Amino acid sequence: MIKYPLSTLALILNVIVSLLPYCWWTYSVGGIVKINDSLFLLNIYFEGQYLYISNFINVLLFAFRFYVIAVSLYFLYLILRKGEKRNYLLITWASLFYILDPVIMYIIFNYILSHFIQGITYPFFIIGQESVEFTDSGYQITMLIQSYPTFAYWFSLSVGIINLISRFLKKY
Repeated sequence: MIKYPLSTLALILNVIVSLLPYCWWTYSVGGIVKINDSLFLLNIYFEGQYLYISNFINVLLFAFRFYVIAVSLYFLYLILRKGEKRNYLLITWASLFYILDPVIMYIIFNYILSHFIQGITYPFFIIGQESVEFTDSGYQITMLIQSYPTFAYWFSLSVGIINLISRFLKKY
């Protein structure tokens, strides 16, 4: 019998999330820039063309993916062989903080890009799509901003919640 079944399940699910080859969130700015990202994957497109800097970043994220897998498997070993309860909450915090991505975009647009582009007003939190308007050289420009969590994100968030629950339940 497994001594800590919920913690064991949480660690197995951490490995599964780490192995998923899918992005957690998709962003698009007027179709000009499109970003698909997760904790372990980043794809950036500019005007429909894949940016190869993504490959370099993905190599680092690939190494990080295996680090997460190795730590999760080691903690799983400690639970199953030695009976020591261990929790690895990286997926928890990453999935919870991912909900801040729309807020980060708000800060980038309203506080950084507003120094270069006058009259930009970006909504505080976008899940779905919104039109953003700004004025440049007397012209009013409207861009469609899209920001969508994917099924992989919702799965990762649920795994994170299971991890968090297993952390606080001492018997499980």
